[in-house]
Amino acid sequence: MKKFLTGFCFTDIHNQQSMLDYPTALRTSLVEAVKMAKEEFGCGDLAIVGGDNISNYPYWNRSCALPKKNFLDLKEKLHKCVSESVNDNKVLYVAGNNDMILGDIGTEENEPYNTTDFYDLMEAAFGKVPDNEKLILHAKEKPGELYWGAFHYVVNGIDFIGINIDPDTAFNSHEGYYNDETMLWVKNKLDEIDPEGTKPVFVVGHLSAIYYYNDGELKETMRNGNRSMFYEIFKGHRNAFYLYGHVHGEKACYRDCSSGAVLHINHEGEPLGDNLNETDSQGKEYVYSFVHMGGLRPYGEEFFEHDGLTGYGGEEELKFFLKTGTPIIAQFLIFEVYEDRVVFHIRNTGEHEHYHKTDKLKEYTVYFS
Repeated sequence: MKKFLTGFCFTDIHNQQSMLDYPTALRTSLVEAVKMAKEEFGCGDLAIVGGDNISNYPYWNRSCALPKKNFLDLKEKLHKCVSESVNDNKVLYVAGNNDMILGDIGTEENEPYNTTDFYDLMEAAFGKVPDNEKLILHAKEKPGELYWGAFHYVVNGIDFIGINIDPDTAFNSHEGYYNDETMLWVKNKLDEIDPEGTKPVFVVGHLSAIYYYNDGELKETMRNGNRSMFYEIFKGHRNAFYLYGHVHGEKACYRDCSSGAVLHINHEGEPLGDNLNETDSQGKEYVYSFVHMGGLRPYGEEFFEHDGLTGYGGEEELKFFLKTGTPIIAQFLIFEVYEDRVVFHIRNTGEHEHYHKTDKLKEYTVYFS
C-alpha cells in the first residue's frame, strides 16, 4: 500500500528559558530525538512540536519577564534543529500551558510579546492560512495580541487540525484549557473535512486526556469543565486521532511496545480495554483514538546527567541547575500514514534501565475503516 506521510512528534521539550541567560541553549534530548528520527526513518514529511516548547522552568513565576531577545534566539534555534529532519521546513507548532505564561508582562527593556507565535514559521512552510481555516482569539488582558485558537493544514493529502489553549485561562497561571469557541470550531471543521466519518484526520494539541501511567494504570488528566465537550467533538470520525503531550517524564513512558501510546475510545468516552502489548487494532470496535506523543523532559533529579547549565536564573549569584541537563529517560513518537493504516512507533533518548536508545519498541498499527 502507498505511504502518504512520515511524521515526527517532539513534545514537552521545556527548553530552559527562565534561566534568563543569553545566548539560549536547546534541550539535548530534542537534539538527540531529531537526529535519531531522521537516521532511522529518513527525512520526514512533517514534524510536530507539541507544546511546552519554551517552558517556565525552574521558576514559573519569574519567567514571565523573559527577555524577548531570548525568545527569538530560542525560536530560531528550535526551528532550525527540528526543520532539518523534514522536507521543506514543514514543522507544525501548538502551544502548551507553560508557553502561555511567558513573555506577557514585559520588562523595562521589552514590550509584551506572544511566546506562542510560531505562526510566521508555519505560514512560510505551509502557506498563508485562509481566514476560514483558522480561528483567531484575543485575550482580555492583551486585546492587541492575536492567538490562533485552532487551524487546519493539509500535508501530502492528510488533514491536520492544530488546537491551542485558551490564553485567558493560561496567563500567569499553571493551568489552561480549550475554550468552547475553539471546541466548536474544531467540531465543525472535522464535520466539514470528514462528512462520511471515515477519513484519517489528525488533531494536534498539547493537553492530555487519558494515558497509561507507569506503563499500566490508566489515568485521566483532563479535569476541567470542558472534558465532556472535548470528547464529543471526535464522535462520528472513526479514523480521527488526537495527538497530545502534557504528561511526560519517568512515569509516562512505555516499555517494549508502542501500543501503550495509543488508546481507542468507545461511545462512553472510555478506553476500549487494555491496549498494552498488542500490535494492531484488528477486531476492535471504537469511536476514535488518542495518541500520546511522549515527552522529552523527566522530573526526578536521578533522571538527568550532571551536565546542566550554570546561570543566574533570576538569582543574584550563579547557580547550577541540574534539571537543565541531559535527560536519561525521554521518549518521542513517529507515525507513518499509509493508504489503509497508520503505524505508530515510540523511541527512547538517553540510557536508563529498561529504556535505551537502541531499543526498537514494537510498532502498533491502526487500520482504517
